Amino acid sequence: MGNMTNQTTEQEANVMIVKRTFDVPRELIFEVHSNCTHLMNWYGGDEWPLARCELDFREGGRWSYCFKMPDEEACGLAIYKEINRPEKIVYKDHFLDEKGELSQELPSSLITLEFTEANGKTTVVNRWEYPTEKDLDLMLEMGAVEGLTEIWDRLHKYLNQLLLNQ
Repeated sequence: MGNMTNQTTEQEANVMIVKRTFDVPRELIFEVHSNCTHLMNWYGGDEWPLARCELDFREGGRWSYCFKMPDEEACGLAIYKEINRPEKIVYKDHFLDEKGELSQELPSSLITLEFTEANGKTTVVNRWEYPTEKDLDLMLEMGAVEGLTEIWDRLHKYLNQLLLNQ
């Protein structure tokens, strides 16, 4: 693949910042983050793909999604705070419990995605901000960075497919 070498991770107290560069224009990266037709193809992991996706892509809008696990579903709810095409998407991301209500056990995060383009390549900066450093540590123990890496690997493959089919 050769795409792992350009992923970097840094932590600042309760904030985790993961960056990766994709060999596609920014407008395309933004587009594949903004509707379920695209998200169903790459968001999630090989063993836990998206099973459900409902998206109202606007400031104040919601994105409701579920990952299909081998023996269960894990669901989340994102509420968009800021959308600035094609540069930035900011949303509050919540875990849902089995009743479909906001999880009391797992912390919510503020996610800021920034897209910068140079020479036809786009760098995605994913910034996770948790209420406390302890919350972030819990997410890291649960494999948040590995999970994002798998999602971005799938995004890389999906973008390549889109480019081939253009």
